Amino acid sequence: MADAATTAESVRTDTGTRDDHSFLWRRLHSLSGVLPLGAFLCYHVFENLSALRGPAAYDEMVNHVNTLLPRPFFYALELVTIIVPLAYHALYGVWVAATGRPNVGRYAYASNWGYLAQRVTGVIALLFLLVHVGTLRTWVTLLGNHLAPVNADGLDLVTYRDVAAHLGNPASLGVQSILAGDHIFALYGIGTLCTIWHFTYGLKGFCWTWGIAVGRLAQRRVTQASWLLFAVLSVATLSILFQMRFGAVG
Repeated sequence: MADAATTAESVRTDTGTRDDHSFLWRRLHSLSGVLPLGAFLCYHVFENLSALRGPAAYDEMVNHVNTLLPRPFFYALELVTIIVPLAYHALYGVWVAATGRPNVGRYAYASNWGYLAQRVTGVIALLFLLVHVGTLRTWVTLLGNHLAPVNADGLDLVTYRDVAAHLGNPASLGVQSILAGDHIFALYGIGTLCTIWHFTYGLKGFCWTWGIAVGRLAQRRVTQASWLLFAVLSVATLSILFQMRFGAVG
């Protein structure tokens, strides 16, 4: 009897530990989606608005951002504040999506559809970011393989013409490839909207999970603010994409 009681207590303890860990991982997942990733998304859209002022303004912005700190410190900050949180958020999110069981077939509530859409957009956003970061940050910036002819003065960084070629702008693109063309423009259109929706819809879960929005009125206001932020970020992002895809490259 003592052994059985000890075993039962051990099972309860192990289960409680797993539940505690799951609670912690989910809290960290929710937090990382807003800080720092959501904040960086908003800043990234804001800085890329310089593309609306033309190639020179965009190239100047890229050079300015990349010279704020010495290169080793810049890369270390990027690793700690963006890459590591993104890797954790993405991997844990994939696990949640794979183990979750959407029940929209039985209960077609808006919240259930939102849960399903959050998982689907998360996967699409991950695929988009792999292409985006893999091409512009790794292939072009770090490895120096430009997608369009450039006259590099100073640091060898991604340029307006690189991004325009990436999106299939015929004035900058020589030959369509797996890394540049109309298919990339379509991917960016879908991927950016899914990424923005995933972030802004996730704000509601973040505010409720962390006790920021308590009560129906507060939750309604958070929902309205999330939709407004989605609209603002979407309009800004699509404006940037269409400018770089169809505008002049200088």
